[in-house]
Amino acid sequence: MGANLYLAQQRRFGRVYYFIRESVWEGGLWRSRDLVFLGEDPSRFIIYPGGNSFYIAEDILEALERKGIKTDQWALEKIFWRFVDPEIRRVVQDFSAHKSLPKRERLPYEQQIKLQEGFHPFDKRRLIFLKFGSTHIEGLLRRPLPFLNILQEKSRDEIEQLIMDMETKLRPKEVLAYVYTAFGLARHFAPRLTRFVPEAQMLAQIDQFFLQELCSLLEDPSYLMGLSPHEVLRDYLSRYVILHFDRLEAQRRFFSQHEAKLLRQKQAHLGDIITKAARYFGVSEQRLWRMGKEDITRLFRQRAQELHPDKGGDHEAFIRLRKLFEDLMAARGWRRFKS
Repeated sequence: MGANLYLAQQRRFGRVYYFIRESVWEGGLWRSRDLVFLGEDPSRFIIYPGGNSFYIAEDILEALERKGIKTDQWALEKIFWRFVDPEIRRVVQDFSAHKSLPKRERLPYEQQIKLQEGFHPFDKRRLIFLKFGSTHIEGLLRRPLPFLNILQEKSRDEIEQLIMDMETKLRPKEVLAYVYTAFGLARHFAPRLTRFVPEAQMLAQIDQFFLQELCSLLEDPSYLMGLSPHEVLRDYLSRYVILHFDRLEAQRRFFSQHEAKLLRQKQAHLGDIITKAARYFGVSEQRLWRMGKEDITRLFRQRAQELHPDKGGDHEAFIRLRKLFEDLMAARGWRRFKS
């Protein structure tokens, strides 16, 4: 059996269909090809002769042979394992084919790092989160990680099928962190110490950067691996759109409440600054609210002329003025004054 024989699923018109596929090296790329169509229920090809034994219908072996693929029952068990009767799986799991995967020899440090450099960052980030469950993976990406070698000699379809299967083990509360990490959204919040905490960011910004990264993947030939953007979006990346925008309502409510709280705090802070500045400059709060950036800057410069130490003014008073001006400009959403 070729090492690149695998089970694939494909959703069409609300139904999920299964295939046996293989990854083949063709035209300088790993590509997938259909071998056997299994329909909606692959379990119909599993035969139970009695006791805790089972085998895969000979029809499958024959269909593969017609495609030039020679395999055996032991190899096919790995593909059909998830469809085996749960009770029989429980009894025979320690002796099953899926437990007997060959162990790969550990590569030297430099060789492992070089090999990992050839894997797509999106694939690496997904596998690292699925293994460690952490959003802070920058350091891990620079370390030799032999488990990433599972990405070797696989087509885009085989990689996605592998990761889709692993994603089924995600808990609902992990979904946001997973998508946030997989798409590398933390780098868009790089100056912030909380960049690895998705809950600490504004939801609208996360949505914006998520769509930006999604579009970048659809324009990246090294990720598409010979497939069209339409195929990749339809068959693979669309699931992340669903995961991201249809995540639990409770999470959306959390973000809405969080943003509302931040807005209230910002408005309260602005109100305090306006009140303090109005008193300092001797103008009404209403007038200060209506003033533009240039008007407020002019007001500051007039007062600064009086307080500047070079003009005989009070140094401490000048520092307080400058701090008040910068706070006012920041609260109004303008760039801070630079002398």
